[in-house]
Amino acid sequence: MNRHSAATAAQARGLDGAANDLGVSPEELMAVAGFQCARLALRLLANPHDPPTVAVLAGRGNNGGDALGCARHLARWGCEVRALTWASDTDPRSSSARQVHAAQESGVEIRVPGGAAEGDLAWATRGAALLVDGLLGTGSRGAPREEIAIAIAAANLSGARILAVDLPSGLDADTGRAAGECVRARFTLMLAAPKLGCLAARARQFVGELWLADIGAPAGAYLAVELDPPTFVGDGGLGRVQAA
Repeated sequence: MNRHSAATAAQARGLDGAANDLGVSPEELMAVAGFQCARLALRLLANPHDPPTVAVLAGRGNNGGDALGCARHLARWGCEVRALTWASDTDPRSSSARQVHAAQESGVEIRVPGGAAEGDLAWATRGAALLVDGLLGTGSRGAPREEIAIAIAAANLSGARILAVDLPSGLDADTGRAAGECVRARFTLMLAAPKLGCLAARARQFVGELWLADIGAPAGAYLAVELDPPTFVGDGGLGRVQAA
């Protein structure tokens, strides 16, 4: 069996399932992902404004949950955090609803974009030193739909440095191509495993500086999807990655 060091979109999805089979739930992975994202964000806000302002754009999927988890920690650590969430599930038992509630209870200002999304985007990004992109994840294919494409364009024009969660929204996780609007991140924090598309030469204009975070998936989960478990040395499982 050949194992790989970088994950395809299918392997990334499979890794979550394999971790769940080995006792680490998707919610536990999401909790650690949000914490690691917040740790890196705080580092990137060295010598920030007082208090630093962070914008968070959270989509409907797991990446949105990761971004809201990041927002929750940053608010608790003294940042002013404004978040837009496209999560449409109002079931209080859902992961999205729980992340929204936890972020609100930690001091994050949250809006759900309405008909005039441009106004909400301007509100979220105004004066932000850092923007956390959690709009789209590894399962996204093709050009983003219109409302997300508008958000991506606003992020790119905001003037804030962008930290993308797992991969820049609009980037294909397998090929590194952008079929339409794509976030141009200053930093990308890949979660659990490097993403094949982020390492592609054609993706360099979108991914910026690459980082990798350990989010607690067991070594056996990597082996189950034919991935080499990454080696995380020092700094709590957070480190730079050099693209080929």
